Amino acid sequence: MVNDDLISRLQRLYAAIGATEETDISKFVPQMTNKGNRICFYQDWSGGLSNAERANYINSLISNIASLEYHLYRWADDSGHDKTKVRTAFNRSQALKIIHDLWNNDKHGYNPERRGHSGKSPRVERITSFMQMTTKPEKGSFVRLTFNCQGAPRIAGTGTAKVIITGDILDRVDNKIGDFYETALEAIGVWESVLRDFGIKLSNDTPLNI
Repeated sequence: MVNDDLISRLQRLYAAIGATEETDISKFVPQMTNKGNRICFYQDWSGGLSNAERANYINSLISNIASLEYHLYRWADDSGHDKTKVRTAFNRSQALKIIHDLWNNDKHGYNPERRGHSGKSPRVERITSFMQMTTKPEKGSFVRLTFNCQGAPRIAGTGTAKVIITGDILDRVDNKIGDFYETALEAIGVWESVLRDFGIKLSNDTPLNI
């Protein structure tokens, strides 16, 4: 039986990842300027969010991913499941280690001498928003960005598009070691595998199907 606390934590985790994505591309109206007989578009995909607001979305996702570990320990203990599966999954996942280190940095302040679980002293820099367009696996799938006469962006084709908030994950000597959004998705995927191993069914429509 999945208790209410774990359900709430999972729902918060999915809400946090959802906050870093926007699939309604029409919200991102570019700036337009007339230059003679030409119309120019400028699009930064920020959606009006400040750097501080985007950083807040990222830190919320970090916290939700990292803190789920301890709730899984407690739930497994209370439910008679093998809680060592949680630790094993964490130890095998560099993505989870990096997220946990980022969480500790947010709580305690960044210290490049503190290598953390990942051994990389990670931090997130150059936080930004960008458009991600993805084709479907079938042959002939395509996706194209167009603008209507009012300048609103539209997506054409059989693929999908969304605007994502992300940043570069850097190590202690400023080497890029990952993309934040991709690392977060990988870490969430590890927790989802643990949940499925515990018999908790996940679905595309809702975090839990119980």
